[in-house]
Amino acid sequence: MATNKVFRLFDLPPELRGAIFSQLLVSNESVILHETTFFTLPSTQTWNFLNVFLVNMQMYQEASAIFYSQNRFTLNAHYHRLPTHLTSRGGFLSEEGQHARRRVRSMTIYLTRVGGEFERVLGPALSDMVLNGSLRELVIRLGPPSSLGANRTPHPDMVQRPPFQGLLRLLADPYLERVKLLAWKAHLAVFCPFHREVNTSTITDNETVDSQGTAIIRNSTGWIELDWRAMVDVYAPGQKIVRIGDRNY
Repeated sequence: MATNKVFRLFDLPPELRGAIFSQLLVSNESVILHETTFFTLPSTQTWNFLNVFLVNMQMYQEASAIFYSQNRFTLNAHYHRLPTHLTSRGGFLSEEGQHARRRVRSMTIYLTRVGGEFERVLGPALSDMVLNGSLRELVIRLGPPSSLGANRTPHPDMVQRPPFQGLLRLLADPYLERVKLLAWKAHLAVFCPFHREVNTSTITDNETVDSQGTAIIRNSTGWIELDWRAMVDVYAPGQKIVRIGDRNY
């Protein structure tokens, strides 16, 4: 007479359970922040990973720890205003989403402009994720200048204004372990002296600037990494960059 065999997952050593959860919940691609505090895994993974979290409390504690710490999360703020699904009640940037976002270790942010909502909402949320949470790796991609301001020349003291200064303070946070700042190949001319791959303090021969202060690198196919440390030195000289473990006493 055949008997049903029961596989008891929690009889396995913690290391094996962790390996299983990693296979189920960790993606080589970025996890997209989607409606409220839910996330979407890449399209190749069609099952709902939340089912794993709902098995029982031990499963949730072990599996969610791996999910939040080992995935890279992407937040798309390529809008004039932050998307309402991020800021409304239950959203990732809302008060109810605080516990979830504090558990994220690695994040990429897409920005079109560093404006008032970055200063009021996104910047403080990211700083809280660093200071009171687990955020240690941050990539910020500044996309092409918004078409909403296509006929408007950037203000000459933009980098001295509170939103941009808030961005520089965030990048220089000593608890962040890995930081990258990138701009699209079409970007504000104020970023030109900080192209990491260009050893110069001027606009290069293959770069043009239009009457609205937008620079375009002709032979580039995408993103340009910026030397954000040099940017902090120039535009926020009072913001000393100190990395944990690098202090001299």
